[in-house]
Amino acid sequence: MSPYLSFGIMFSLALLQTTVIPRITVFGVYPDLVLMAVVSWSVLRGSKEGMVWAVIGGVVMDLFSAAPFGISTLTLLIIGFTSGLGQASFFRIDLLVPIMVIVPATLVYQLCIAGLLSLLTGAAGWGTRLGQVILPTMLVNSVGMTFVYVLVRLVHQRTHREEMAW
Repeated sequence: MSPYLSFGIMFSLALLQTTVIPRITVFGVYPDLVLMAVVSWSVLRGSKEGMVWAVIGGVVMDLFSAAPFGISTLTLLIIGFTSGLGQASFFRIDLLVPIMVIVPATLVYQLCIAGLLSLLTGAAGWGTRLGQVILPTMLVNSVGMTFVYVLVRLVHQRTHREEMAW
């Protein structure tokens, strides 16, 4: 897929996530579109391409964020790599696979962000973060993943050429 198209998609999602989506909260949290897109792309195309989307989305999120630069990029790279490891062994059309992957991916993403922020800025509050942010975000992302995965799968189908193995 063209890097320009990847950049356009991830830039648009990051812009939406930082401007419009925070106004739409469920259980006090909002869906993480960039994380869901990275997980979806990794499940569909594997770790290598998932990490490309992670870098693009992470850098854009870091530019729009007040957090120390690089936190989103590093964390999304970890998620992109691990989410795409089983890409060849899953039936990619099955909607349950990305939903099952987004739950632990959200947990790891949120814990890494919280840990890095705690390490770099001294911010605390792990107990309240777990109950008030991480668990509700896991639920919201698992519901939102249905829609994001379907859209990302459409992009995948339009841009992917199957290679024949002999």
